[in-house]
Amino acid sequence: MVIHVDSREQKNKHILDHFNEVGQDYIVSKAISGDYIDVNNNDVIIDLKQSHGDGLAELCANLTRTTEHIRLKKELERAKFIGCKRFIFLIVSTKITCLEDVNKWVNKRGQVAPETLQKIMTTFKDRYKVEYIFCKKKVAGEKIIELLSKETGDQDGKSKQT
Repeated sequence: MVIHVDSREQKNKHILDHFNEVGQDYIVSKAISGDYIDVNNNDVIIDLKQSHGDGLAELCANLTRTTEHIRLKKELERAKFIGCKRFIFLIVSTKITCLEDVNKWVNKRGQVAPETLQKIMTTFKDRYKVEYIFCKKKVAGEKIIELLSKETGDQDGKSKQT
């Protein structure tokens, strides 16, 4: 497997370091959709959310700001067009471990209540068939390889944090 890493992905040195450490082949260039995808298989696309160590803040902005919401929907349409069967939001978070815990999130940057974000995420999951998987930053690279290798992966979006 060769992982295509979106060149617009920022602050992913820890992931690329992990890829190098374990001998995972990858290329870096502009991606049509998501941040990580197997070059030879479009079935799974991973969009990493990790801004400032709080992936929920980034996802919240993507889902609640009109221009970002429109951009995200177009990205999902492109993913479907190229044959994606599983679009995964890999959310880096130290405290939130699953979709059901989002209502416990403390939103330090905005006016969106955690309960509201949880409802939006659930609606988005149901409407666009996306998945939310949570992990800690130190295992994000490992999790990306695991998900793209299809060795594991929870299909119902209730994955626990690793």
